Amino acid sequence: MKEVLVLRDLECIKAIAHPRRIDILKTFDKSPLSAKQLSQLLDEPHAKINYHIKTLYKVGILELVEEKIKSGIVEKYYYPKAKNIVIAKSVINFSLNNSQEEKQELCISKFEDIVELFYQAAEEDLLESENILDYHDVYLTQSELVELNNEINIKVQEILSKRVEQENDIKYDIAIVSVPIAQKQECSI
Repeated sequence: MKEVLVLRDLECIKAIAHPRRIDILKTFDKSPLSAKQLSQLLDEPHAKINYHIKTLYKVGILELVEEKIKSGIVEKYYYPKAKNIVIAKSVINFSLNNSQEEKQELCISKFEDIVELFYQAAEEDLLESENILDYHDVYLTQSELVELNNEINIKVQEILSKRVEQENDIKYDIAIVSVPIAQKQECSI
């Protein structure tokens, strides 16, 4: 089973958009289930559940993992293709506001490219714990943030300037993003 499945086309998004299909996906735990088992768990007619399963299977969200013959009837067992299912932002990227500053659009475009590369690496099980450095709720002044970025840039340039290409090199895209967190307004009574 994959860690992440990224839905990149509208057919997949339409398939998963139905509330009952989301219920079906949430019903799976650690083992595959048949349409009959799902219909019992969700208290829904077998024919309806079977229709939803076939739709999810057709677009690649569910996979057929086993077939068992019970009383002369073939019972098919399905399981989600991934632990996490996300929708690629590029599928639904839309804006009526074409007057945004070019600098902001460039930053957003770069970020979306990195996000897409991250999803691809996750789908291909290429991510390790060393690939992610994550800090939350860090308080910095603007000058400290600039200093941090400069220090990181100096270190990256230092490493790149003294290294020699090797046969087992792995190509990486490295992005360091500092996202300001909006302070929540407290309610006054």
